[in-house]
Amino acid sequence: MKRLATSLRTDRPEADEEATTLPWDAASWGFTALDGLPDLEESTGNLPPSCGVPDAPLLSTGVVAPGFDQELRGSLAQLWAAHEGSPDSRWPRELTDYEVEVLHALVDRRDAAIRLQRVLADDIAQVGGAGSAIRAGHAIDLLDSSIGGAARRTVTDAVAEFEGARHRFRLALVAVGVDNGMSGADIGTALAFSRQLASRYLHEARAKWPGLREPATRRGRRR
Repeated sequence: MKRLATSLRTDRPEADEEATTLPWDAASWGFTALDGLPDLEESTGNLPPSCGVPDAPLLSTGVVAPGFDQELRGSLAQLWAAHEGSPDSRWPRELTDYEVEVLHALVDRRDAAIRLQRVLADDIAQVGGAGSAIRAGHAIDLLDSSIGGAARRTVTDAVAEFEGARHRFRLALVAVGVDNGMSGADIGTALAFSRQLASRYLHEARAKWPGLREPATRRGRRR
């Protein structure tokens, strides 16, 4: 299979001569990035309140909203640590089409998440005023199209963009899995998909990338 070190021609415009690196390398993350991943210890002070720092808004029950549980955070930290300073990071190989797509999708998913976070923060900030209006008998005013309709569309569009970015990221991961010898059952287990959903993703991935190897010819899964 052809390997590329740049973006997919079918999904991205031709890169100009000055853009020689993938977008995650030069992106302004708002914190120091190591090999394209955040340095979490340095970045903690730069995270917005809704990212889990002590002054994050509380739920109506008075508790902090849960994020990733401790086990998942630990597993992710171990995964990133396992790759930091590895020979592969010092001597990077060319990426496959599917790995390039995963990285582009990762950046797009992050940007969509930030936009959604901003919209939701604005939405949360309106609760106090909306509650006062409702208690004063003006709930009907929330049905004004310039308010209710505009707010609904804004939130819906941001959620839809985020869901689309997540789907693109998952689809690219499915392609990476197939390219590394994983079966539909393997992928379903890895991503906690039902058999039917895994099958749909496989079908979509093969439609998007006809070069994906069939089970009889694909190379063995990397260890």
